[in-house]
Amino acid sequence: MNKSSIRAFGIALFLVGAMLALATRFDLNIGLPTKASSSEDNVEELQKKLEQANKEIALLKKQVTQSQKESPKKTEAKTKDNHESADAPADVTTMTLQIYSGITPYIVAQKLEDGGIIDNSVEMEILLANPKYARSLQIGSYEINSSMPLEEIAKLITGKKK
Repeated sequence: MNKSSIRAFGIALFLVGAMLALATRFDLNIGLPTKASSSEDNVEELQKKLEQANKEIALLKKQVTQSQKESPKKTEAKTKDNHESADAPADVTTMTLQIYSGITPYIVAQKLEDGGIIDNSVEMEILLANPKYARSLQIGSYEINSSMPLEEIAKLITGKKK
């Protein structure tokens, strides 16, 4: 090999390296195998988190019932309070939800939880990640209240028919 062919080979290697660096930098798919995170992986991860949270809730409920059995006097006072509050109408929280371009299901779910509309943002996030609603959030302003089921809220903000 002569000097000019070695130099040409070196320049070619440099250019290929630069092209790969640019492709990586600008996230271009140039036919190289990559591991892309699929929405199914995300949904499975969120479902596992939801199951764990539900287990924790069940454990806490069990602990509460055990502590109530140990102190029946306190329980009697609590049940009197519960009967009084059961006669009163349930408080319904209402909010206006703004959906803008580029908003994610996570942000929507967080807004609903922060507004007191839903108790668990993870459940709503999983519902919106469902293929039925995925990538269907409609830009706009929506009046939502806490008496609406999650499915109804999802249909409203995605424009899906019942």
